[in-house]
Amino acid sequence: MQHRKVIKMVWLPLLLALGVAAAQESCLSVQDDPYLMFGTKTAYLFANRDPRTKVHEVPGCEPIALFLLSRHGSHNPEADEINELQRLGDLKNNILTNYNNGNFRNTNQRICSSDLNLLQRWQWNDRINSTFAGDLTTDGYMTTQQLAQAWKQKFPGLLTTNQHDYLFKFVNDRRSSNTYKAFTEGLFGDQAESVDISKENDEKILRPYKSCPVWTKDVEENNITIAQLSIFESKQEYKEMISNISLRLGFNYDMQKETILRLYQMCRYNKAWDVTAISPWCAAFTREDLKRLEYAEDLETYYKYSYGSALNKDIGCATVKDMMTFLTKHVNDADTPQQPRVLISFSSAVMLLLTMTAMGAHKDIIPLTGDNYHSANVQVRKWTTSTMMPFNANIAAVLYKCTQNGNFQVREPYQVLFLENERPMHFEGCRVGLCDWSLVKHRFEELANNCDLKFCNGAARFSGLTVIGLAAIVFVLRYV
Repeated sequence: MQHRKVIKMVWLPLLLALGVAAAQESCLSVQDDPYLMFGTKTAYLFANRDPRTKVHEVPGCEPIALFLLSRHGSHNPEADEINELQRLGDLKNNILTNYNNGNFRNTNQRICSSDLNLLQRWQWNDRINSTFAGDLTTDGYMTTQQLAQAWKQKFPGLLTTNQHDYLFKFVNDRRSSNTYKAFTEGLFGDQAESVDISKENDEKILRPYKSCPVWTKDVEENNITIAQLSIFESKQEYKEMISNISLRLGFNYDMQKETILRLYQMCRYNKAWDVTAISPWCAAFTREDLKRLEYAEDLETYYKYSYGSALNKDIGCATVKDMMTFLTKHVNDADTPQQPRVLISFSSAVMLLLTMTAMGAHKDIIPLTGDNYHSANVQVRKWTTSTMMPFNANIAAVLYKCTQNGNFQVREPYQVLFLENERPMHFEGCRVGLCDWSLVKHRFEELANNCDLKFCNGAARFSGLTVIGLAAIVFVLRYV
């Protein structure tokens, strides 16, 4: 009896400790309401859960032309990412060793056993190698086909089987070519390869930033451009995030920021490649972690491709000019049937963000900074890359010819419906994305007419004034 009593006294604290540890485990990969906003690596489905609205049905109006600028679907990692992501295999082994050895500073941060089992089964897909770097994934190809079908369903009178109704533009690389192939298969089905559609490779319109040394020097490679991101990453809460993630993975030291970002990249790639699968790497992050990492990318894109740098509008005007040239031709020559009636261009996230900037879309009342993450304005900010720029992101301008016909909201015979990811874009003076042609001209004609990229090869003009001015304001607010 005494022997059994001793055993009971020895085992009871251990059982209690195990029970407490189990209760403190958090299964972050299988939450009921997971956070799925992953910046520019967000799946289109997550960013746009219900895009099939009826906003395109405008009483008394008939669509006569469609301009569509679209991003590609999900893709394999770029060549310079593959080696880094492959090294996650070694990190996985270290994490498993940590858990097997019980190396924890704080058991409150443990990941649960099911997440650990998922991680144990993870291995690098050898088919993802330098040969297929950057290629569309199977999901990326299929979602592009589905997007084409969605546009065809919306505008069957425009997206017809007549090959002469179309002009496609895309850059000369494999990912863009495959995006074009997937999209046309979505439109024409098995007949896609036999349809002789007009197409152009137009780098000057679709990737002008690639051949603009001034922009590269003053914006993309300028350290001032990432100053606000650096401020945000220097915050104590960002450092604590890294510490907590390190604890969660069983390390007795803080992991390098670059390693954390590699984990995040793998997590969001996994979720974009297969929206139904659970990524073991996502178990490293809490909801708040993911929101901070999302904001970090919003900060980076805000200054590299948006209102944080003055030159961005000057680069983004190229696609706005292409849009206005196309729409104006259909308005001015409306009495004569025009072809093409549909202009579809495929480009990168960078160009779509620059285009949105040139259009004045998603402009916040105050700029995003490294200091104002917790402010009310930032928490409801308009510049959110997750919803703006998921894979397959798109911007459309649909030209309508209207008769009043009882629709008293239509004041002019020509209207333009602006859609972003199949939802209305919001511009002042428009009604749920529908704008009078006179307003469209007033808003974009001067920008289009003055769009001149000759400055790209001229003497480098300093475009960091916006950023420097902002940095000065931040300094004053923080220290004065």
